[in-house]
Amino acid sequence: MRSPLTRTRGRWWQAALAASLLLAACDGDGEGSAVPVETADSVRAASLAVWPETTEAEASAGTVTLTRTNIVAVLDMSGSMGETGCSGSYATRVGAARAAMAAWLDSVPTEANLSLIVFENGIVSLRVPLGTANRTDIIAVVDDAIPGGMTPLNDAVTLARSVLEKQAARQRGYGEYRIVVITDGAHSEGQDPAGVINEIFSNHANPIEIHTIGFCITGSALNRPGVTYYQSADNPEDLRAGLESALAEADAFDITQFAEDGDQEGQ
Repeated sequence: MRSPLTRTRGRWWQAALAASLLLAACDGDGEGSAVPVETADSVRAASLAVWPETTEAEASAGTVTLTRTNIVAVLDMSGSMGETGCSGSYATRVGAARAAMAAWLDSVPTEANLSLIVFENGIVSLRVPLGTANRTDIIAVVDDAIPGGMTPLNDAVTLARSVLEKQAARQRGYGEYRIVVITDGAHSEGQDPAGVINEIFSNHANPIEIHTIGFCITGSALNRPGVTYYQSADNPEDLRAGLESALAEADAFDITQFAEDGDQEGQ
């Protein structure tokens, strides 16, 4: 899997990659050798990759902290979440998910932008927009959600990507971008998220990470080794651990290198 560091520094990593590959093409005597066509094509594609596609007006809209982390949580409230399997001491999987989400929110950095998308009764909707002062709103929505309907994973991931890309335009591509999905079922017919996952991953400049906790399921279209992060959860403890892991995957980089661009405050 491309490491988060490789994928998230879209402003400079393409140039660094090209330079390193060109240096590697030189032999020990310092004389250059031909760069393989495949390597040259890969470097060219990486250097031309753009993310996000934005206008100057979008990039300059409002005051933002350019290096802010942005997380969109996607909660599956399909009918199967009302079942008892894997729920442990909770009456249903919904109860376990509510408790896990509440505990996880305490771990999400207060300075991180967080958003919530829920699908229930087959309808996907953005319930809480990105922000830093919205944790109680998220808890209230999760507590009020009622299981029902199918599992429209494609629509949910597509909406999450849209939310992140709009914020990325404001942050000029800097910062962290992550989708965290809790789901307990296979996608509904016509809702295979493979297409949107491929679109995200095929753009070398796109830093969006997709983290999924598969709750009480044996397989998921969101489990793409080498492409997405995936954790299986067979009990409430595993569910909480999976959510914590999604935060622990945060890439370690020196934020001071962006200080000059990111010294503005706000969302």
